[in-house]
Order: sequence, then C-alpha cells, then structure tokens
Amino acid sequence: MIESKKQRNALAALNAVLVLARSFAYGGECAEVADVLDVAEYLPMLMLDSADRTADFREQLVGLAKKWPQFAVAVERFDGSM
Repeated sequence: MIESKKQRNALAALNAVLVLARSFAYGGECAEVADVLDVAEYLPMLMLDSADRTADFREQLVGLAKKWPQFAVAVERFDGSM
C-alpha cells in the first residue's frame, strides 16, 4: 500500500509515467516503452500490497528518472503535496 496521504500523489505520478510512455511510443522508441511499461504495471501492485510500499513506489519512479530525466516529473508529483 501507499501511505494514505500519498495515494493521490501516487496516482498523479502514475499518470505522468503513462503520458511519457505514450510519448515514447509516438516517437518510435519501442524498447524504452517496454521498459517504462514494466515499471508502470508494477506501480499499482505496490499500491495494493497490504504492507507499506511507499518507499518502493518512489524508488521505482526515481529509477525511471535516472534512466530518462523527463520522468523527474513523476517523482515531483509523488513528492508534492496534493
């Protein structure tokens, strides 16, 4: 699960990940899309886990941002106060 105060931020971050994945797809970057979608499909599972997986969720976003800087927006959305 994600801390209740971070659930809205988690959804906003997931939205950013999916929007950027679509951008990669339109750009023909197939391998990148597959990598991003691997993370995107894992994020909801972290949200549903009965254990607190807030740090793991953020770690996945940071991993994307390290590989592709444009994903920093997902980290920013997650870290923001929504």
